[in-house]
Amino acid sequence: MTRVLINARFRHRPVTGVERFAVEVSSRLAATTNLQVTDIAPTGKLSGIKGHLWEQFVLPGKVDRDSILFSPCNTGPLAVTRQLVVIHDAAVWDCPDGFSTTFRKLYQHLLPRLAKQATVATVSEFSRKQLAPRLGLPEEQILILGNAVSPDFSPGDSRKELPDAPTLLCVGSMDPRKNINRLAKAWLDLKTSGRLPENARLKLVGGTNPKNFAAFEQVEDQSIEWLGRVDDEALIRHYREAGAFIYPSYYEGFGLPPLEAMACGCPVLLSQEASLPEVGGPAFEPGNPDSTGAVIYFDPFSEAAIGEAILEFFNLDDAKRAQLRSNSLSRSQEFSWDTVALRTAEAILKIA
Repeated sequence: MTRVLINARFRHRPVTGVERFAVEVSSRLAATTNLQVTDIAPTGKLSGIKGHLWEQFVLPGKVDRDSILFSPCNTGPLAVTRQLVVIHDAAVWDCPDGFSTTFRKLYQHLLPRLAKQATVATVSEFSRKQLAPRLGLPEEQILILGNAVSPDFSPGDSRKELPDAPTLLCVGSMDPRKNINRLAKAWLDLKTSGRLPENARLKLVGGTNPKNFAAFEQVEDQSIEWLGRVDDEALIRHYREAGAFIYPSYYEGFGLPPLEAMACGCPVLLSQEASLPEVGGPAFEPGNPDSTGAVIYFDPFSEAAIGEAILEFFNLDDAKRAQLRSNSLSRSQEFSWDTVALRTAEAILKIA
């Protein structure tokens, strides 16, 4: 039996996409019959440089020569070579303005050196293409594990009436690449010109870490609700209650929120950039009764295009919205944490 040690710094952090990947995959690895899985975590919450110092100087001393270390959250100790590290994206190079100088320089220095020591995996084809030249690796040497959603993200009671269409939901941090400002301005342009349905609302869920991300300008209006960070129970309820989910991010290593929304039966308006078409799949064709497309795509760099996508959804009749919901559910079922965990286990066993 192969002994696997989990680099579990993530246990003490708020759950975003990277931490959710770590939690879901680690729990399934622990249930794999040919792996003996053990967490190694700090005794308490260690943020910032303290967390990295623990990872680089304390964690290696806890990894014996017969074990494989699994580091699922972008970083790992340079001193451990028998290690699978998952680097989720190349944002510190591709979107440097979204990070503090200290954070950016640390990751830009650490990740290429880590890639020379460990086996590297990522979560999408887009991320693999972006990471390869930054890490100095051929693309084929970087494994793609994928992402998924847990069974908790579901439509719930199917007997309930469909949500009112005028409510849009967006989930994301205030990192500039999430593009929330442009979405808010596009929304206000529609409102000012009288093109929004009566009582239309835009709900924004997410938080910001000012130590890591650049400053964010919060747009205020009575039709926009800033809900902050919420737990999974509340997040699932928001997905189920929204008329549609909109995601204007222009850079994602994968992009879990659109997949979570689809799994909850929520129609999705989606940026056409980065990895997001890998998540969304074919575009919805309103004029085609047999369309299997699950999302309405738009150019996230254009406020006008964002507005047009919003109006396109609002103008769909009940039958088209129901078709879009059905297609979204079907698309979400193509992603499985069990499959991601199986790929991870295979990579670990190959190292062993």
